[in-house]
Amino acid sequence: MTRKYAACALIAVLWLSATLFGQTMNTLTAQERTQGWQLLFDGKTLAGWHVSAPARGAGRTGAPQPPSPGQVGTGKPCVAARADSAPAGASHWEVVDGLLTACGEPTGYLTSDRSYKNFVLSIEFTCADDTNSGVFVRSPQENGGYEVQIWRQQPAGYDTGAIVGTAKTARAYTFKADQWNRYQITADGDHLVVELNGETTLDIHDAKFSEGQVRLQYQQFPIAFRNIKIRPLR
Repeated sequence: MTRKYAACALIAVLWLSATLFGQTMNTLTAQERTQGWQLLFDGKTLAGWHVSAPARGAGRTGAPQPPSPGQVGTGKPCVAARADSAPAGASHWEVVDGLLTACGEPTGYLTSDRSYKNFVLSIEFTCADDTNSGVFVRSPQENGGYEVQIWRQQPAGYDTGAIVGTAKTARAYTFKADQWNRYQITADGDHLVVELNGETTLDIHDAKFSEGQVRLQYQQFPIAFRNIKIRPLR
């Protein structure tokens, strides 16, 4: 009897959680609207975004180098057919069950149509333990910008929570594999702050990039994003 009651209670909790999850995913609360937050992903379409190919070339501009074989995973199959209008060499992105995800080959990016200068960006992601990905902010002309790392052990030491080519974390920070994690990235003038699941991984000053698009990186490792929100700062 006790076991049956516990099972029923668990089902009720899961149902309630799923209901609340469905109500809040990819939406803004009344308080967030009052605070000036804007939703960048509606959970249904790629409106406000476009696919782009990996940047070639490098170094000083902050553009990523072409990935080496060990940095590229095996992408999951695509659910929807690839659009013919995708740029040559661009990755394929799609919306599946309210989640923003990339699939297939090749590697590439999903880039915001709009450019942002001073802001707080909030984004949630889920991926496996060995995933290599990243969130770029202030990426001018879809090239360079600040890459907030999603990778446990980057060869040069720019691990999860670091900004590649700009600043390493003082210690190791890890995301929760196969669970939802949240990055909050603040860019206010030359002040950059990165928070992972509520914990500050970086708090630095750097002035290389002052404005640019948001870019999501796909290296053929399965990854999904949701609840992408931005609050412009004056």
